[in-house]
This record gives sequence, structure tokens and C-alpha cells, in this order.
Amino acid sequence: MFLKTILMNKTWSIFSTNRSVQLFVYFIINSLFILKYAPRTGLNSYSVLALYFVIFIAISFIFYKYILRASERRIKNFYWLLLLFALIAIAIILYIVNPYNLRIDRWSALSFFWDSFFQGNYPYGAHTHLRINSFPSAFPLWMCINLPFYLMGDVGYELLFFLIVTTIAVRYYFGSYLKSFFFLFLLLLSPAYWYEVSVRSDSLSNGLFAFILILWFIKTNKTLANSFILSILICAAVASTRFSAIIPIALYLLQPYLKLSLKQKIILPVSIIGIVFILLSPFIFWNTTTWIFLSRNPFIAQTGNGNIYFLVLMIIFGVFLALRWKNTNQLFSYISLFMFLFMLGSQFVSLISANQSNLFSDAVSDISYLNLALPYCLIYLSANFRLPEIKPIENT
Repeated sequence: MFLKTILMNKTWSIFSTNRSVQLFVYFIINSLFILKYAPRTGLNSYSVLALYFVIFIAISFIFYKYILRASERRIKNFYWLLLLFALIAIAIILYIVNPYNLRIDRWSALSFFWDSFFQGNYPYGAHTHLRINSFPSAFPLWMCINLPFYLMGDVGYELLFFLIVTTIAVRYYFGSYLKSFFFLFLLLLSPAYWYEVSVRSDSLSNGLFAFILILWFIKTNKTLANSFILSILICAAVASTRFSAIIPIALYLLQPYLKLSLKQKIILPVSIIGIVFILLSPFIFWNTTTWIFLSRNPFIAQTGNGNIYFLVLMIIFGVFLALRWKNTNQLFSYISLFMFLFMLGSQFVSLISANQSNLFSDAVSDISYLNLALPYCLIYLSANFRLPEIKPIENT
């Protein structure tokens, strides 16, 4: 029995921390996106998939042969040039793609929300450009975060903003341009990321919002114990965007939460719920005659396709992972693995519920949620690949 336990722990440790698992997650996500969306361009999906791997290997060869041999100063220049290239590419895509021709309506859920709000209408009752039964799903804070981009004329500008902030945050976290370059390199080689850009989706940006906060919390050595009030505000901020953004924070903070005093254990969730309620209150009490909030609200939009049995199973699995991580490498690995399995499993549950078998059916499944695993997958790979040590430059 003792030997069996050791072997099980050994197996689980290898499975959860091995770089090959995260590479598997990375390539499966991107392969699924190619297989689903390449046919819509008139191309053979398998040919595109094969071409993607050829291009990935070729660019990776160039990366390892030339970039890794460069000085830290030169890598720093490459890093910001790569970011500039990405920003220009995103700007071009936003300019040439007519959002009204898109079959994805996340952008219009944001934009039409504010259209309706400024017209004096209940904003959560504004349907998107695709369907009259598709409504805004994000909580108010995320809508407010996107308000500046709406006022600038295109909510898609948030893609530019969050790429810049993520690039800065990753550099701040690593303190190394080489590892940071590797993160950005893998992100920009991801078809799944460019899908987000091409359809003006805010889903990954919302995930990056939580990711950036976690990096900052870890880097500045803040904890629930030494920054209790700040932790409440950050948790409430994330909880006021989307339910999916809460998952990484929960996996990160469950262990320190259990070490709090009983009083703090009560104050934390009550305060978070209270702040979320305050942010939602203008919409809850928008119309106290019809109480329209009860029939059309973001909770309905975010939980309409759930399955209670699958949810309970994933909560148990999530708690198991949250109690096991010992360092940030394991934390990022577990978050990536959990988000991947949870989002992929949710799509299969939706298919089973609808008696369908096509994972690529827009009417039933949405594989774009798999992108929420990418930031944690990439930060783990960047931190754990054996990159050569380069003497840091001064005044970076």
C-alpha cells in the first residue's frame, strides 16, 4: 500500500509538472482552432494544420539558433520590436475586418450594451448583431473597463491594450527579456490567439486581466495575510468581470484562505459578494416595477448551458489541485491543466446534452473558451524550458 501510494504520487507529479503536458495543451488548443476555422476560409484544415507545424518548427529553429545566442540587450530590442509588430498586425486586422460580417458576437455584446445604456435603455436587454436571443454576459466592471475603447470607436482596441499590459507584466514578473520573449513568441505563434483578434473577442482579454493581477500579486509578495483589504478588492474586481475569470484566482488563493482566522474567512467572501452587489445594483434596481433584471441578467447568460454534475466534479478536482501546489510553477501548471480540462469538458457536456457529436458546431459548442488556459500554459513553458543564462543588462 505504501509503495502504491508513492508510485501514484510520483505518476501524478510527472503528469502535472512535465513540460510535455503543457506543450500538449498548447498544441491541442491551436490544432482544434485550425481544424474548426480553416475550412471557413476555403482551405483544407489538415493541410493548414500540417503547414502550421512546419512553420512552427522553422520559426522555432530560427529562435533557438539566433535569438538565444543574442545578448540580453539585443533580446530586449527584439522583444519590443516583436510587440510593435504584433500591435501593427492587430491594428490592421481591426481596420480591414468588418465586425458586422463576423459570426461571433462578443464585440457587439460589449458595444451594444453601451449603445443601449446611453440611449437610456436597460443595457442587459440589448441583443447582439447576430441573434435576438443573445445578450451581454459580462458583469458591470468588465463593461466599464471596455468603456474607454467603446468611446474611442471600437471595443476591439482592448486587444491592443491588454497585449501591451500583458507584455509589460510578464517582463516585470520574469525580470528577464529572454523568458519574456519566449512567452510573447509562443503567444504570437498561436492561431488561437489570432482568432481572438480576428473576431474582436474579449474573452482572452478578460482572462489576461486575472492573469496580470496574479502575476503582480506573486511578484510583489502580497498575500491574503499581509494584504487582506487589497485581496478583497482584487478578488471583487475579478469576480465583477466573468465567472470564468474567478477560477484561476480561486485556485491561487484557496490555500492561504484556509489559513485565515475564522473572522477573516467570513469577511472575505461577504465583502466580495457585497462589492459585486454594489456594482450590479444600478441594473438590479433599473426598473423596480417590472424587475427586468430578474429576467435578463449576466448570471443567466453565463450559466445557461451548465451541467450540475459536471460542475460538482470539476469543483472537487479544482479543490484537489488548489490544495496541492507548492510553488508558482506548479500553480501555473495546475491552472492551465484545470482550465483546459474544464473548458473542453464543458463543450463535450453541451454536445451530449444536445445529442450532438460535432465539437466544431457553433450552435452547441464554443472552443474559444480553451484560450483561457493559454496564459498559464505559456508562463509555465517560458519559466521551465532550459533557456541559457545571459548576463542581465543595466537600466532595463
